[in-house]
Amino acid sequence: MSQKIPAFYYIKNNKRRVSVLVVSLAMFFIITYMSMFLLSTTSETFRSVLTESTKYIQYILLTDKDLDIDAGILQDGITEEDYMDAVNKKYNSIKGDFKKCKGIEDVFIVQTEYAYVTSIVGNYYIEIPMTNKKQMDILLKHMGAELADGHLPEKKDEVVLDRKIIKNHGYKKGDTLNRNSDVKIVGIIECDYYFGCGIANNNKTFTNPELCVVTDGTVHNLEKTIEKQGVILENSEFIDLANGEKKLQDEIIDTISGSTNFIFAGIMVIVAILVVIVNISYMRDRRSEWCLYSSIGYSRKAVYYSILREMLFVFVTALLTAAVVSIILMKLLDIFLITELGLTCLYFIPETLIEILCAYIALFGILQIPVRFEIYKIKTIDAIDDDM
Repeated sequence: MSQKIPAFYYIKNNKRRVSVLVVSLAMFFIITYMSMFLLSTTSETFRSVLTESTKYIQYILLTDKDLDIDAGILQDGITEEDYMDAVNKKYNSIKGDFKKCKGIEDVFIVQTEYAYVTSIVGNYYIEIPMTNKKQMDILLKHMGAELADGHLPEKKDEVVLDRKIIKNHGYKKGDTLNRNSDVKIVGIIECDYYFGCGIANNNKTFTNPELCVVTDGTVHNLEKTIEKQGVILENSEFIDLANGEKKLQDEIIDTISGSTNFIFAGIMVIVAILVVIVNISYMRDRRSEWCLYSSIGYSRKAVYYSILREMLFVFVTALLTAAVVSIILMKLLDIFLITELGLTCLYFIPETLIEILCAYIALFGILQIPVRFEIYKIKTIDAIDDDM
């Protein structure tokens, strides 16, 4: 007699019981992965804000110390206008040094307004450069932005924003950028990045100016880049790719990583308990069936391998089912919720997939305990009758 027991006989004739196991395992995958997917809208949105756009446009706010200008001279009879003229002259001098650096295509002196992007967890600000029309057109072209609605800024204190910012904040054309701002939104642009720009309220001398550095995407650290020209700006604030990556890691990823670990561990414990309970009940209901196999000549080893094949079928079916359902759910959420909120997300999260697969393997191993326990309790029909 062949010692191989076909596993699919039981699966075919007990679809309801097998389905319970498949659904419980699939729900573990779906709930875990969808939780990480929703949390990715925070990390991926802020990744775009902090590291994607800053590959091509970076900013520097120079301090009085690095400018070698003492703001106290305003008390010595120097007018604020003369002081700002001196500041802008220093900015122009440093601007010339930056233009000599490799990877830097242009440098503008701009005013900066701010827009905010709000994710599922927290919010972050975006610099909106305000300059003259000629430089604004250069920035729009550099970022690959195209007008989608309204018109480009033509007057001072007018701005355009990309559609993601508009959706995220709930802006409409004609709204002001912020509650206490006179900057008016006159158009919507399509852009791969969270971006906006406009015309400043003074095209010659800016109050609180910043340097807007247009790069080719290869500049990582502005401070080290300008040091190559012998210019030391150790007290100034750099909003560059290096700064963005550090903020993303320290303020976003590290902050939410504790939550993701807690969520995964919680789901894992709950589902593991449920699966083990369901499986133990499943095993007990089949004890008489296995005793019958033993009575007609099948070894315990043959019975055990049959159970393993059934379990492998259940786990693989659950995995494939959950993957398909998760893809459909992610697509629907992206189209009808995430995109409409002006957020970005990540479909493929390899770390979570690896954790889920490891959890499946661990569950498979844990379930061997009740299986082996039941296998050693198998008796022949004659032995059962003797016990009675």
